[in-house]
Amino acid sequence: MSADGQSIKELHRGIIEGKTQEELDVLLWDAVLTYQDQTLHTLSGLEFSYTVKHKKNGEYSGELLVSRKETSKTLTRSSVLLAFHKVLEATEVTSEGDEASFQPPAYRGPKAIGQIFGISYIFSLFLEFGLIRLQGNGRGRKA
Repeated sequence: MSADGQSIKELHRGIIEGKTQEELDVLLWDAVLTYQDQTLHTLSGLEFSYTVKHKKNGEYSGELLVSRKETSKTLTRSSVLLAFHKVLEATEVTSEGDEASFQPPAYRGPKAIGQIFGISYIFSLFLEFGLIRLQGNGRGRKA
């Protein structure tokens, strides 16, 4: 499994294990960082990728630069975390015997999560991470 897949797997495991909000935020951000420059698609089919900006000291700034052809949009870490917290509130964790899993919430589209700047891009990222599903798709994630 790639570093991308590993960070997503760790995020899923953290959700299932009931880690604190702060710990889950770190796991999500790790996945966001490792998934930079991957080609994604919005629900309407528009192709995009993103990079996380760096500060002068070399640390990540918390701003995602979303590239779409000639135009670029900047999303903030706080917008991503706001959407993540809303998704977590709707996420169900179940256990059967020794096996635990989570059922990602289903949404019709990005606006169903909330009126968050850049939600179309965040929605696509969360779909890729397996944190949400499109309404009608019954897939869950196993630990």
